[in-house]
Amino acid sequence: MARQKLPATAVAVSLALLTTGEHAVAQNASELETRLKAGTSSSRSPSVVPFEARALTPSFRYSSPHLKATGSASAQTVNQRWYVGDAEFAAEAATNTYHGIRAEILGNASRVQYDVAGISQQLDLIGRLHLIRENGGVWLGSGIVRPLRITTVSNVSVSSGGVWTKVGPATIRASFTNWAFTRFASNDSATATDFSCASSATDAFNASPSAASSCRRESVLTDLEGGVRWEHHRYEVSARGGHRFGQSIDVLPTSRTYGSAQAAVWLSSQLAAVGSAGREPAQPTRGIPARNIYSLGVMLAYWPIPRGAVLVESPANLVKAFEMRPAGVALQRLTARIGGVEKVEVMGDFSDWAPVPLVRRGRDHWELLLPMGAGVHHINMRIDGGKWIAPPGVPTIRDDFNGEVGVLVIKGS
Repeated sequence: MARQKLPATAVAVSLALLTTGEHAVAQNASELETRLKAGTSSSRSPSVVPFEARALTPSFRYSSPHLKATGSASAQTVNQRWYVGDAEFAAEAATNTYHGIRAEILGNASRVQYDVAGISQQLDLIGRLHLIRENGGVWLGSGIVRPLRITTVSNVSVSSGGVWTKVGPATIRASFTNWAFTRFASNDSATATDFSCASSATDAFNASPSAASSCRRESVLTDLEGGVRWEHHRYEVSARGGHRFGQSIDVLPTSRTYGSAQAAVWLSSQLAAVGSAGREPAQPTRGIPARNIYSLGVMLAYWPIPRGAVLVESPANLVKAFEMRPAGVALQRLTARIGGVEKVEVMGDFSDWAPVPLVRRGRDHWELLLPMGAGVHHINMRIDGGKWIAPPGVPTIRDDFNGEVGVLVIKGS
């Protein structure tokens, strides 16, 4: 069996146009996010034709309590000619939650171009049960994967499960994924993702009744993965690593252990530097070999668009987090996570009821230092010049104008 390694490098510069904010496990609002990426990439290997392309990739993400959908498609130029590149559409539907458990159905259709002539297409359908708690959850699922344009692999049965938990600003997860499928090969085939009949043990294969020169094998692969995502102020970091289990005829040494990391540093309210690096394992069900990937670029966010072009929610639903912490003598640091807006203001007795704008520190992170000593204080907030409201999650009382105002109790040191 040939064992070929595919070192690959990619350098990408991307521009993203976002309209709203964050992924959330439980949410009360619908969110719409759009992006436009432009970049270049290259892949070189002795076993694969060198592949260099510039790509323009629009994408979107829609999220609501019961439905999530994402889509992207890229147009690539190679040797001054335009081609259709990678494309993907995914949807997830979920039931209401009963006693912390909900059912989810996930569907995906994707197209991947991994070299000049290599194109992989695939359909996925997965069902799972998800037990959700305030700071964590557990899921179990199974489904089928249908490779297209790959004659060496039949339908794939998939089973998976995992756990996740939130620790401060970090989300930690661990998961397993098991693939079971039938692989077909000719007597002389041997690539980075295929097997060869001649190079394999006789009892591992069955002769195909339709062709004496071909054989088939029942393959089982299992991936154990761990990952973490951390967000704090201007920084977003995520990392994952895993180990693949399976017989040596199914798993090359280059795919046994893998991992990757991504990072974003928000340089301003609309500009971030992004980068990633890592090693991706082979995807035998798709005919994609193992590869090393590196990327570096910039991301432009919150491109102005007409307000009517996106679904507008009530101001309270836009606030994903609101927190007050001591920041010194008679000072409090207010932090809030509000995505897809241009301006956030607060007012209260600490400002003599004059509006004070918060400072954007990241994609959806807002911050402000307030002169606030020990005692009871009143506060309201306003988003994009809208109605003044009490911050969500804060106790309220009626004010002198028959409205509501938030109540903060600051304890002495």
